[in-house]
Amino acid sequence: MLNYSIRQTPKTKAVNPSMLRYLLLRNPGHNRVYYLESENLALAELTLTTRRFEQACEHIEVIDIAGISYLTFTVGRPLSEIELTWLSSLSFIFALFQQPADASEAALQPVALTPLDYVDSKISMLLKYSGKTNEIFTRLMINVGLLSSDYGYADPIHLLDPVSGKGTTLFEAATYGFDVTGIEMDRKKVHETAVFLKKFLEQDKYKHSVSKRPMYSAQGGAEAYIQDFEYARDKESFKSEGSRKHLSLIAGNAIHSRRYFKAEKFHLIVGDLPYGIAHGNVSHKKHKSPTRSPAELMETCLPEFHQILKAGGSLVLAWNTFVWGRDAFAELLAEHGFQLLDASPYDQFSHRVDQSIKRDIIVARKA
Repeated sequence: MLNYSIRQTPKTKAVNPSMLRYLLLRNPGHNRVYYLESENLALAELTLTTRRFEQACEHIEVIDIAGISYLTFTVGRPLSEIELTWLSSLSFIFALFQQPADASEAALQPVALTPLDYVDSKISMLLKYSGKTNEIFTRLMINVGLLSSDYGYADPIHLLDPVSGKGTTLFEAATYGFDVTGIEMDRKKVHETAVFLKKFLEQDKYKHSVSKRPMYSAQGGAEAYIQDFEYARDKESFKSEGSRKHLSLIAGNAIHSRRYFKAEKFHLIVGDLPYGIAHGNVSHKKHKSPTRSPAELMETCLPEFHQILKAGGSLVLAWNTFVWGRDAFAELLAEHGFQLLDASPYDQFSHRVDQSIKRDIIVARKA
């Protein structure tokens, strides 16, 4: 007989025997520290996901079975196709099982996942570099953004990462078939990302084209440029403009977002803000060199982000709370017209990265 011990909810109510229980095994990943820190993050992401289901979910919690930790919930009927798609896209999911809620002695029945893999998910793991954000956490931010918006997988999602680095967020969103755009100040990083992407598309035999054109951030200011990748899985899909996917890299500065894009262009804005000097950014107000705190950068960028975000779209930003408090960030978002989402489970994403970085994510909507 399997012994169950409920760890997340001490006073768990008895489960209705007619309900189905689903159990999710988390991906152990390649980052042991993140795995140990991420249980509450996974539970929060699962909670948001079940709110998109067509049926009510109960008993969303963490349990141990024979020493193995599972996330679990109960429903009244088997998951629908769209519910399974939402679940299969969870950042942390490794395997899914089903069993009747009262079947304590029954073996777990595996359920096939149906992930959205327009681009092979290996793309975000191939490029290695110092300071790279964990791919699982990156996907969590994208998922939280989509779940918090008025949009879903059936919509032609366009995502912006305003601090894109070498493109982890762009590549993770591309696996879903989203159109994506990144802004990065470091031209060397933009070049390296473009070289990597072109090689990847060639090796995996995606039909594609690349174009490059100049952009100007401001009158008399530094010239920026954009590289546009259009691609499709095969030649026939590439022939139709509506079937092509887009990934664009802008060598520029996020403070000029409104100059680069028309109003209400993006469904999602997702970014992992600079944690320190090694991953800094520049605001035009005071600093000509990278600044440690993202506060000044956000003071400059948030009005731009509000204009280019669609109504019903969402903004998801990660940052180091040791250098800027959450309350101050939330206040700034409200000042610039964003609707902050801070009720549970949005308050469960804080976690320690290392001794000097305590990372959290903040989520807001454009009403």
